[in-house]
Amino acid sequence: MTTDGPLSERVIVKFERVENRYRVSVTPIDRLQWRVGYAPDMKAAVQLARELAG
Repeated sequence: MTTDGPLSERVIVKFERVENRYRVSVTPIDRLQWRVGYAPDMKAAVQLARELAG
């Protein structure tokens, strides 16, 4: 996956609140291949989305 352009132009990101943490799902714009991770708070969830996109 390329790192050109903003995250929103390269991937689809979904944030879901699950119990006491956030579920982060990321897939490239051109294909559905979801990567999933969990984070304790929204700040960590955004960082995790960047890592999953890279």
